[in-house]
Amino acid sequence: MVELFLPEELDLEFMRMIPAHRAYINELINKGIIITYSISFDRTKGWIIFSANEAEEVLDIVQQFPINQFITIEINELFIHDGEAFRFPKLHYN
Repeated sequence: MVELFLPEELDLEFMRMIPAHRAYINELINKGIIITYSISFDRTKGWIIFSANEAEEVLDIVQQFPINQFITIEINELFIHDGEAFRFPKLHYN
């Protein structure tokens, strides 16, 4: 999991990078490289769950983010990541 820290002030240069960044994130989600992507309401932090074998692989991907020059990150390897979305669909009887 990557915890990313966004700049306190989101200047124009940063804001211009957002469409390219979102396109890249969407591409990684579609390829199954990113499992979940979340940004805090106050836009100061984010959390990204990757499907990767090593932290170095994740670091290589994050360094390609269009907003990479504006963020700092912390990588934590997860032992368990679970949730309703990862379970079989619930049965609904008619």
